[in-house]
Amino acid sequence: MKRKTFLCMFLMALLSGGTMYAETEQTVIINGTEIDKFVSNLTFNGNNVTLQFDDNTSLTEDMSKVSISLSYENTTGITNITSMDNSGKSKVYNLNGQYMGKDANALNKGVYIINGKKTVIK
Repeated sequence: MKRKTFLCMFLMALLSGGTMYAETEQTVIINGTEIDKFVSNLTFNGNNVTLQFDDNTSLTEDMSKVSISLSYENTTGITNITSMDNSGKSKVYNLNGQYMGKDANALNKGVYIINGKKTVIK
């Protein structure tokens, strides 16, 4: 069971973005001792895991003795948040291209096109 949990945790962390970037911090603890190296590759063999480090060294250890924590310095994916224009000048369309009026405040929950941009009303 530990192996499945360990494997799932690393697959989600490592494969979700495909690559860890410079903003990613990593803490590697083996048998209670923190290792000051960055893991670049993991290989599983039975109950053992081989950690390949970015300095081209490697270490094989029992999986139950290895812990890797990832933290990200910066939030990514959200850029240029702007408020909705409530001046009544913006034409609103639904996803079928139907004109819905100019008052975004009167809309039901859903996805609309306002000023040529997809907008979600919650």
